[in-house]
Amino acid sequence: MKKNEPQKRVNVVSLQLVKESSLLYGPRRITNTRLAYELFAPYLKEKDREHLYVVGLNTKKEPTFLNLTSIGTINQAIAVPRDILKPAILANSTSIIVAHCHPSGDTAASYADISFSENLRKACKLLQIDLVDHLIIGCSTDKYSSLKEQGYLKSED
Repeated sequence: MKKNEPQKRVNVVSLQLVKESSLLYGPRRITNTRLAYELFAPYLKEKDREHLYVVGLNTKKEPTFLNLTSIGTINQAIAVPRDILKPAILANSTSIIVAHCHPSGDTAASYADISFSENLRKACKLLQIDLVDHLIIGCSTDKYSSLKEQGYLKSED
């Protein structure tokens, strides 16, 4: 270190996941799209803006956490992979499922939804976390769509 050069203070930190509450999830494992929808639906119904949630899964496909990642506007939920993957890393999740709602009730995937999912899939791959699916849930309906079932979540680069 040079003489008269100011020193930089570095914070020593630890990270942890903080449980705010818990819920009972009957099926225990999420093995299909319908079960994923049933977990997310109570949190994404009757919203006036887009909300995006992520659920982390362990190796048995059991949910380990549910996190509200973004509250957006009437037609977009702004989120980046870093914000979605942070709780997944802290919870030692091996896979995730994301879901967001469309206040209009239309569950068709937009170009932005598809592009977002592809970018998230690539980030997940780098961290060895599987992106199982991305659901779009109609806020005022019982409808939902799966980007995986529609072929938008490709497994190759």
